Amino acid sequence: MTPSAHAPANTGFFRIRQWPHIVKELPWRVKGTFLLLWALLSMAILVVAILLTEESRQQQFDAASLHIKKTLEERLLICETAVYGFTELSAANYGMDKLRFRQYAQGIGNRYPYIYLMGFQPKVSLAERENYEASISFQRYQPFFIKDYQGNGDPGWLNSQLWRPSPARPFYIPLVDAEPPSANQYNFMQGLDILQDAILGPAVQRAIRSSEIEITQPYQMREGGHGFGFVKAIYAEGVAPTSPDERISAAIGVITVGIKAETLLAMQSGNAQQLSVRLTPTMPTQAMPAITIRQPQAATSNSWLGELLFPARYSEVSIDRDYFPYKLSITRPTSPGHIPWYLYALAMGASALINALLLLIAASQHNERLQSEHYHDTLHRERQQAMVTLENIDDAVLVMSRDLQVEYLNPKAALLLNVSAPLAIGRQLGEIWRLRFDLAREAVLDPLQTCLQTGQKVDLPENAYIDQGGKVFYVEGTVSPLPGPDGIMRGLVITFRDMAPLRQRMAEALERSEERLKQHQAELARVARINTLGEMTSGIAHEINQPLSAIVSYNEACLGLLEDEEPDRILLISALRSSVKQAQRAGHIVKKLREFVASKQAEFVPVDLNQAVLNIVTLIEPELRGHQVQVKTDLAAALPLVFADTIQVEQVILNLCKNAMEAMMETEGEHRLFLYSEQRGNRVRIGVRDNGPGMPEEVRSRIFQPFFSSKSQGMGLGLTISHTIIENMEGVLCADNLPSGGAEFYFELPVMNTPYESEGVSV
Repeated sequence: MTPSAHAPANTGFFRIRQWPHIVKELPWRVKGTFLLLWALLSMAILVVAILLTEESRQQQFDAASLHIKKTLEERLLICETAVYGFTELSAANYGMDKLRFRQYAQGIGNRYPYIYLMGFQPKVSLAERENYEASISFQRYQPFFIKDYQGNGDPGWLNSQLWRPSPARPFYIPLVDAEPPSANQYNFMQGLDILQDAILGPAVQRAIRSSEIEITQPYQMREGGHGFGFVKAIYAEGVAPTSPDERISAAIGVITVGIKAETLLAMQSGNAQQLSVRLTPTMPTQAMPAITIRQPQAATSNSWLGELLFPARYSEVSIDRDYFPYKLSITRPTSPGHIPWYLYALAMGASALINALLLLIAASQHNERLQSEHYHDTLHRERQQAMVTLENIDDAVLVMSRDLQVEYLNPKAALLLNVSAPLAIGRQLGEIWRLRFDLAREAVLDPLQTCLQTGQKVDLPENAYIDQGGKVFYVEGTVSPLPGPDGIMRGLVITFRDMAPLRQRMAEALERSEERLKQHQAELARVARINTLGEMTSGIAHEINQPLSAIVSYNEACLGLLEDEEPDRILLISALRSSVKQAQRAGHIVKKLREFVASKQAEFVPVDLNQAVLNIVTLIEPELRGHQVQVKTDLAAALPLVFADTIQVEQVILNLCKNAMEAMMETEGEHRLFLYSEQRGNRVRIGVRDNGPGMPEEVRSRIFQPFFSSKSQGMGLGLTISHTIIENMEGVLCADNLPSGGAEFYFELPVMNTPYESEGVSV
């Protein structure tokens, strides 16, 4: 029978419904032939389906093996990073900063569960052993001794009879440091001399001689499973000697990081969990036993056909880590139940439908694989394009977390900041990025904190520059928020550029900077004259009193001469001329005073004293360079603000710096000027030190008196004015000699109170 001419174009479902009737009308011979062909076709379809499925399973097996390899390599890299991070902490502090070690280990342990133990184990000589054991016992309130483990198996660790005090040796490396606190379950091993231990000792000795990371032999862990350790030696001065024998004597201890092997290779992927994973030594001669990480229950096959159609798979994968002495052995067991049994019935009952379904399944699998590959290729290509763009653009880019820890910097940023990109990753931004502001009279808000608080893009100020160990370059750029997958800001992105290539803009900025410098210097000079008037009042009376007294004396002498019967005209004229000169002298003093004074009230604002110091260093830099004076600053971070007049404070700093320069010019040799800031209680101190001749005791006791000067041409008012300025700001100004030679002048101002900041008081 044939379908009707009026049947729909898509007649597949209609024909399936008509099959029983069609089959009933066929001759038995045709039916038998059809059934035989149908069976053969079903078997062929089933075999093709099995072959296609096995190909897919092979691809899944290869992908799972590669996933296990990549995951293991990434986690080993994380372990290396943890070792090097702990090594830097230990080398810098020689194992003394326990709080930082504990916080570091706690953070690593929480984030990476396969790292269960970290610690710095010191080297102890035979001569130090007794005192060291007594010190640890006193610290822990329990007996402590360096010991050896005499047993052959880990189950005997808790047997106290298998632990013996270590015999006399040139030196030991006892196990004393186990972080984080969750590692306390291994306290029974405290004191174990890991240098001579049968399992850990060979790796420790290799680590000391090679100065590289070494892996210990695997060991059975107390709670079950396998473990092994990363070992890295630390040397005195932080540098490993060239000779391996010298490294033994120079070593001060080792870093140990304990790894759980099963957790290290724990996979979330369902395909990976169905595989058998073993770690086998890369060299058969190595004294390293194989480790079976996971052995799932294999489905057994009772027929040779099942084993032929569903064979087991095996693969050996090398690990790209030179120090890791293992390779991965991955096995997929036989699983004859992988093909659903209903496919056999469908293949026998409806070969055409089975063939269509299998083709759809194969096409779907192939399409999914192509889409996955296309997605990964696209993602990889876009990521590569983004990385190439970031690494080749002329702008510097810094990416950091919310706590300002560097996560990425492109080559331009590494070049401008003079750091190595791998070493900068993970460091705090303040260690490589020191942003300053040129000639800022008031406190400038930190653009990073502003961006964190507002969540908006912030432009760097026009007068921003970066100080890289004395090398200064001006920058422009922005600080932008970096959103996470959930849309919440997870960090910041700084983009900045060196202004040097922009010649025209730099020239204009330089012109504006010079103008600001001139205005600043004029303002300083004017304010100095204002403040000088207050201190000159007492001295001016003395200065004018001298010519007035002389005038009175001369006039009285003239009156006496006139009373004589025959006055001496020559003597009278001489006295009158002297009187005129003294009057002219007094008039000259008054004239100079008028020219010197211009009235203006002090303006009190929040002042960053660190910025004031940097402003003055910028102002006097040409003069310092001309006198060959070396300047060094040590400015405290997060210095509180003070409530003061910016110009007057800078006038005091400028006066102290110039006095120091003039004092150093009296001596030969190298001239050094040192400026520092620090917080002392509720006050902020600014100090200026020089390596000049210092001050005699009689000079130091009168240094702040008006019109007292140790200089032949000095007026004796500079320090008096500075002293008055600081006192008017409720501060103190002091002077003293340094024990190493030279003098130190410093002043202290009170930390600004919050009400003044909000009210904006101006005095």
